[in-house]
Amino acid sequence: MSKILSTLRGMYELLYPRLCMCCLEEKTAGNNTVFCLRCHSSFPFTDHFTNADNLLMHHFYGRVKVVKAASLMYFNQGSLVQQLLHNLKYKGMKAIGTDLGAMAAERMLHSGFYTQITGIVPVPMHVVKKKQRGYNQSEVIAQKISEGLNIPLLTEVLIKNKSTVTQTHKGRQDRLENIKGSFTCRKNENLSGQHLLLIDDVATTGATLEACIQTLQDAGNPDISVFTVAIAE
Repeated sequence: MSKILSTLRGMYELLYPRLCMCCLEEKTAGNNTVFCLRCHSSFPFTDHFTNADNLLMHHFYGRVKVVKAASLMYFNQGSLVQQLLHNLKYKGMKAIGTDLGAMAAERMLHSGFYTQITGIVPVPMHVVKKKQRGYNQSEVIAQKISEGLNIPLLTEVLIKNKSTVTQTHKGRQDRLENIKGSFTCRKNENLSGQHLLLIDDVATTGATLEACIQTLQDAGNPDISVFTVAIAE
């Protein structure tokens, strides 16, 4: 029976090879993540979880109050990280977000970054875009972090009430204008005394994150920390 099962498994993997969701090459046997070992070893991880004065924090100095901030990886045009985020957002590879969230949760646990956090808030997506894509990639990442840290995931606190055009080719000021008035907080939400971890997939100029932070603080002045999977260098 074991020989039959082994043969069937081999036939299945021949027809449906386990591909790395970053480079799309076949992974080696026994690899339980969605990334091959070569891609994983090439990821440009940051030191943000142990370095409080980091690049992501610099986005917020003098603009909005943030307790702490960290990104998991650095992002450059044409890089491996750009490819995996593209696959997550536009290729339906939802499992990428789950693995990235698990990586982030592990680093938060080991570094103590999550200490005092009372709730996790993903940057929301407009309902029309979410329906088109099938999921909000930031929510997928946040869900896994919530599970890893055993901290509540708050998906209804922050709402995107205005659909906006892509921010990809805009500068910081244009991004701020484009995103202005796009977010609101759920009415009667008690945020006073909370410490929320705001989560997004990538930080470029920080305009979207800034708009979310301002909306949350205007609604109840909670403490805010920020995490993104990637940050543009």
